[in-house]
Amino acid sequence: MEVHGRLLARALVAGGHDVSIISSRHPSGKEVEVDGGVNLYYLAQTEFGSQRGNWSAACARQFDFLQRQKPFDILCSQQAVVPGQVVRNARAANVPLVMIMEGLEGLMLLSEIRQMMSHRKDYGQLGRRLFSFLYYYLRWELPLARTCDAFIAVSDEVARSISRWCGVSAAKVNRVYNGVDVTAFAPDRKARAAIRTQYGVMEDERLIVFLSHVTRQKGLHLLLKCMPAVLAQQGRTKVLVAGTGDYLDEAKRLVDRMGLQSQVLFAGHVPHERTVDYLNAADLSVLPTLRQEGLPFSLVEAMACQKPVIASRIGGIPSVVIHGLNGLLVAPGDSHELGQAIVRLLADTELAERLSRKARETVVAGYSLENMVQGTLDVFETVLSKQRIAVHRRQDTHVSS
Repeated sequence: MEVHGRLLARALVAGGHDVSIISSRHPSGKEVEVDGGVNLYYLAQTEFGSQRGNWSAACARQFDFLQRQKPFDILCSQQAVVPGQVVRNARAANVPLVMIMEGLEGLMLLSEIRQMMSHRKDYGQLGRRLFSFLYYYLRWELPLARTCDAFIAVSDEVARSISRWCGVSAAKVNRVYNGVDVTAFAPDRKARAAIRTQYGVMEDERLIVFLSHVTRQKGLHLLLKCMPAVLAQQGRTKVLVAGTGDYLDEAKRLVDRMGLQSQVLFAGHVPHERTVDYLNAADLSVLPTLRQEGLPFSLVEAMACQKPVIASRIGGIPSVVIHGLNGLLVAPGDSHELGQAIVRLLADTELAERLSRKARETVVAGYSLENMVQGTLDVFETVLSKQRIAVHRRQDTHVSS
C-alpha cells in the first residue's frame, strides 16, 4: 500500500493535479512535509498506523481545514480508513468518495488462519484476531463500502471479494491493477553483478531472491524448509532475503537449526528505490505467501525485471501470473510443491528464460505505472461526471419547486 500510494500520488502531481494526503502520526513527530510535490499532513495527536483513539476527530478537523483552504474534487481512501464525519462533510460539499482496495478484512482474517495452520502456532491469538476483524469490518469497512461512490480493486480477486463481503453492486467496482515503472524496473546486468559481488555470490551459483516484508504470512519458512531438497538436486544455490519484519529473527533461528547459514543471506531493509538491483541479481524470484494478497508490487516488479517467478496461487496473484506462461504457481503452504517448482526452473534454463521474457511482456502490456495512473484517473473522472449530473438535477428540482 505504501508503494502504491507513493507512486500514484507522485504521478498525479506530475500530471498537473494537486494531491494532499492525511495520515496518522509520523514516528518522528513531524506534522507537515512535501514529498515529490505531494502535500502530507500527519496528525500528531493520533496513534501511528491506527484508526483507533483520536483518528476520527483529528482527521475530520484536518479535512475541513484543507477543504476551506482549497476545496477538493475527489476524496480518495486507501482501504476503509475515512471517518464517517469526513464522508458526511464531503457529501455536503459535493465531494465524491473513491476507495482503493488492496484487500478486505475478511481476506486478512482467512490469511491469518492459514498462517496459524502453516506455522502450527499462535492459535491462542485467534480470538483477538476475530475481535479485530469484527471491529474493522463492522465499524469501518462495511459502512464505508455502502456509502462510497466507486471502488478501485487492484486485482480480480479483490474485485470479487468487494461484492461478496460488502454486498455492493459489481457496477461500482473498477479493476485497476497495480503498476510499476517499467523503465526503472528492467533487466540490468551491471546491477546484477554489483549485488552478487556485494554478497559474495559467484557467477556459477544460482540465486533465489525473496523480496518482501518478512512476516509469518509471507511464507519465508516454506522456502527455507524446501532448501535442503533443492540443494540435494541443484547444488550451488543460495537464497537472498531482502526485507525486515517481525518474523526475521525466527527465520534466522530456523536457518541455524537447518544448518543453512552459508546458503541463506539476509540483506535486511532495502529501500524501495534499490529493490530493482536486488531483483536483477536473482536467477529466480520466489513469493510463497500465505496471505490473500491484493497484487504484490514485489512480484510485478520482478516480472518487469524479466525474472522467472514462483508464487502462491492465492489472492490477486493469479490475476498477473499465468501458470506455465509467465511464471509458476504453487499451492499456498505446500513447501514440497514449492521445492519441486524451484528445481524445475533451475534445471530447465530454456523454460526459465521463456517464462521470464513473457513475464516482462505481460507487465509492459498491462501492469505499467502509466496504466495504473490512467485507470485511476478514468475512475475519478467517471465519478465526477456522475456527481456533476446529480448536482445539476438537484439544482433543477430546487428551481422548479
